[in-house]
Amino acid sequence: MKILFVSMPHPTHFHPMLPLAWALRAAGHEVRVAGPPDLTETATGSGLTAVPVGKPGWYRDDTYEPELYGRLMGNGASDFLGTFDWAASDARSWSWEGLLGLEKVLVSALYAGINNDPLLDELVAYARHWQPDLVVWEQLTVAGAVAAELLGVPHARFVYGLDFLGRAREAFLRLHDEQPAEHREDPTREWLEETVRRFGGTWTERLRTGGFTIDTSLPSTRLDTTGPVESLRYIPYNGPSVVPDWLREPAGRRRVCLTLGLSNEIENTSTTVADIVAGLADLDVEVVATLHADDAAGLGHLPDNVRLVDFVPLHDLLPTCAAVVHHGGIGSRLTAVHHAVPQLVLGHGYDTLMIARRQEELEAGLALPADSATADAVRDHVTRLLDEPRFAAGAARMRDELLAQPSPADLVAALEHLVGERAGAVR
Repeated sequence: MKILFVSMPHPTHFHPMLPLAWALRAAGHEVRVAGPPDLTETATGSGLTAVPVGKPGWYRDDTYEPELYGRLMGNGASDFLGTFDWAASDARSWSWEGLLGLEKVLVSALYAGINNDPLLDELVAYARHWQPDLVVWEQLTVAGAVAAELLGVPHARFVYGLDFLGRAREAFLRLHDEQPAEHREDPTREWLEETVRRFGGTWTERLRTGGFTIDTSLPSTRLDTTGPVESLRYIPYNGPSVVPDWLREPAGRRRVCLTLGLSNEIENTSTTVADIVAGLADLDVEVVATLHADDAAGLGHLPDNVRLVDFVPLHDLLPTCAAVVHHGGIGSRLTAVHHAVPQLVLGHGYDTLMIARRQEELEAGLALPADSATADAVRDHVTRLLDEPRFAAGAARMRDELLAQPSPADLVAALEHLVGERAGAVR
């Protein structure tokens, strides 16, 4: 069968999908990866065949393009979405007015920008040409759902963290149905209905939620959403990588990894990487800090127990670590879970604090809001992770739960069955 993967160009959104794409290819199926031209190098570098759609320059150096999208996200929308009460702790945010406001911002500043007209036009044209049997789309790239619905083929929304977007949508729809008919606004439906009609299609809620969901989160951490879900084991992938010489030798003392993802900074705080490593200077540990060369140049003198590296594959580094400090990114977090490494998450928005606090409840790590992440606070939390055995035990339990999830190869059979059932129904 033919499977079309569709993703926005940010590598950390695409990488969790790769093992499933590899498994399908290894099983003999045809696989293509469609996305903006900025995704092409990432896709081909992983050994897959890319299909560039839309305009280039969509995403570069943490700035969003085209210009209109950049203005939308830059005029407060990014801050609003990042700091929204995704944990549903404030009834005002999760009122009809609050969730309607959220939907308006999500559509105008996020979904419509990612799934712009040039991308939609070229993706639909390619899908009609190639005729995939199944479409798997990254949860923000609903253009994949549009293409699949127009073709009448099964499609899956791929979720790589907590499904906070799905939960908010379900809560919105419940309140929507309670409103008087004249007040039942639905910005998502209005936009997608007009979008799909342009290609001759009709609205369905599947355009937003998928025919089913493929979820890499652990059952013990999932939110209370409805709808069919296929669980998938997270497989670490760090892009094209080389194991450095120093990592081939045993660590001389306990090792702590400090990684902040592609941004190389701690959002929503004045604390710097230099402050953190200085705070860890008196601990009997080796701190491995991953920073781009340009960012590292401004750190000045570093403590003797700090090893500064431009890049190192986390999948090879974390098995040697006793703890990891990170920003809450999906790759850092689930790679740490895969290797049973206790985590300190400097949460700064979206689902980062939610998942950090859940991991804290499971005794697999600690949560520290970024705006409270002083050098002393980070040092105290790291000391706890190193010295209290319950965190290593909790991390081991989470690892066992992750490894018990279906592998990508296991999921291939389920997807084959799904497509076969659909083909039989058509016949």
